Amino acid sequence: MSDFCNIYAMNNERRASLLGLVELGPDDHAVGKLLHREFLDRKADKIVDGFYDYLLSYNDFSQLLEVEKIPLLKKTQSDYVRSFGIDFDTSQYFDHRLRVGLAHKKVGLTLGLYQCAYRQLQQLMLDEIPSDFLQDGISSRDFRRFIHKVTALDMTLAIETYHNAYVTDMQDRLDDVHVEKDELHQKVSKDSLTGLFSRDYGLAMLKRHLNEEEAKKELSLIMADIDFFKSVNDTYGHLAGDEVLRQIGALLKSAVRDFDAVCRFGGEEFILILCHSTQDVVLKVAQRIRMLVSNNIVHYDDKDIRVTISQGIAVARLESDTMQLINEADMALYEAKQQGRDCIVMSGEDVIRD
Repeated sequence: MSDFCNIYAMNNERRASLLGLVELGPDDHAVGKLLHREFLDRKADKIVDGFYDYLLSYNDFSQLLEVEKIPLLKKTQSDYVRSFGIDFDTSQYFDHRLRVGLAHKKVGLTLGLYQCAYRQLQQLMLDEIPSDFLQDGISSRDFRRFIHKVTALDMTLAIETYHNAYVTDMQDRLDDVHVEKDELHQKVSKDSLTGLFSRDYGLAMLKRHLNEEEAKKELSLIMADIDFFKSVNDTYGHLAGDEVLRQIGALLKSAVRDFDAVCRFGGEEFILILCHSTQDVVLKVAQRIRMLVSNNIVHYDDKDIRVTISQGIAVARLESDTMQLINEADMALYEAKQQGRDCIVMSGEDVIRD
């Protein structure tokens, strides 16, 4: 079986099925041979010249044709006419006709234009047959029937590969769109400096959790802020400040569970969304964060940089909404700053340092 027949599963059984559908059988070989000997082989160039006169008279076709390539295209089309229906039941014939569809797809010929063009090519072949022809028991009617049947076969095979190539292209485009979508999602959802979730993504996630009654029951929010971060930038430079943000972001992420979320809220501020967390759990997480940060040393450009972090905690209630919960955590964070920093304040509770 030829390469294209193998690719498009045109095995013996499927080829026989298609030939049966267009009603091409063994007796048609004799009709085809006589048709070629008497008309098509001798008049192939004339038929092709008429065919290209037709194509060039319509903008839909002419704009697809490169003038300098028309002589080569005519030769290819003449070869096609001279092979029309010859050994129509072989894998080699099927292979050639399958290739035609790919060629049309490549040059941008739509299936609609292909059908119109083939109708004209068919008519030009039919016009060469005298209405009173009769030889060896084969009449002009037999020729016309043969041309119609082979035309149906050739168009079916060309459309098969054209459609498959079109679907493949569409799938490739869809894959590209999905890749672009994923890349865009990464850009939108991730903070480019720390790799944590972005502010917008964090707010959307928090809103989604608060809209779910079951999730809201054990939902807590920590708002954390690096203490005296401006002095880090002023003393060591902004690149050093960036490294501090990256390392603190990594520490925050290491302190929570996989299903919790850590977001860079802006500047040196972060929010942590803790699901399925009791008050005791969120306090333990906050204490872990405070100790990790205070014990951490950021090495940058031969400098050792130490920072601390202040945290405000808000626990969701049934009536909580996104901005309300953030405001409560923000107010608790403000209180932690007022109480000397490097500490934790839970909304409505006392300062926690140890």
